[in-house]
Amino acid sequence: MSASPTPPDLAALAVLMACHNRRAKTEACLIALRAAAQAAGLPYALYVFDDGSTDGTSEAVRAVEPQAHILRGDGSLFWNRSMHAAFGEAMRQGHAHYLWLNDDTTLLPEALSELVSTGRRGGPAEVIVVGAVRDPASGRLSYGGSRRVSPRWRPFLARSVEPSGDAAPVDIINGNVVLVPHALALRLGNLDPVFEHAMGDTDYALRARRAGITILQTGRFVGDCSRNPTRGTLRDRAAPLRQRLADAFSRKGLPLRSWWTLCRRHGGWLWPVHFTWGYTKVILGRSW
Repeated sequence: MSASPTPPDLAALAVLMACHNRRAKTEACLIALRAAAQAAGLPYALYVFDDGSTDGTSEAVRAVEPQAHILRGDGSLFWNRSMHAAFGEAMRQGHAHYLWLNDDTTLLPEALSELVSTGRRGGPAEVIVVGAVRDPASGRLSYGGSRRVSPRWRPFLARSVEPSGDAAPVDIINGNVVLVPHALALRLGNLDPVFEHAMGDTDYALRARRAGITILQTGRFVGDCSRNPTRGTLRDRAAPLRQRLADAFSRKGLPLRSWWTLCRRHGGWLWPVHFTWGYTKVILGRSW
């Protein structure tokens, strides 16, 4: 499918965010975004999906970015479906690039310049760029891209790629900071709303790799973001089995339809094994 031209009166970059009751973090994210855009000389349009916030998040967004496109939900969409809504609205408008940005990620001033320059390293072929972000306390990689260890037999086993100064190819991404060119957005489509909270970014990356699209991780960190705690999740090995199972089947864990779809779509002929093993690990208290 050929790329449709981007209307000249629209900003070249669309920034997509999903928010829910993290007003202070959302404000900090937007202030850092504005500084990075100014440093790169890159105008942008902001698309925010506020999924039922009750802490004044939408009002705070409007105060920082008066021209923001704010969509609202009732609190039931969670991350992936909120991002699907924001992405869909931005694509209907048409922009040269789409930047996924988590509202708990604080961009560094050079972030957008690094993302754009990394994208140009793909040469004439357009690429998806995932930004490496670090934990502000340790300075170590917290989120970014990872490379599959055994695509054939264990397609979901991947190792994180530490930024080394040069852009690196990856297979799986975290959706914290991701730059998608317009042509590739048209080719791949939106995030799949079958995924409730997580897994949509993993699916998007694996669909891209299956289509022969290169994904590059930035060679330098582009932002700060603390890792999500494992306590109170299916990864909490100290929690009793009953609680771990409840967390596993919750919307933020491995909800059946989402996990089934990911395994069926990308797990190869052994997908039933991968599907079953996901829940078996929770029962056994194995770490993810």
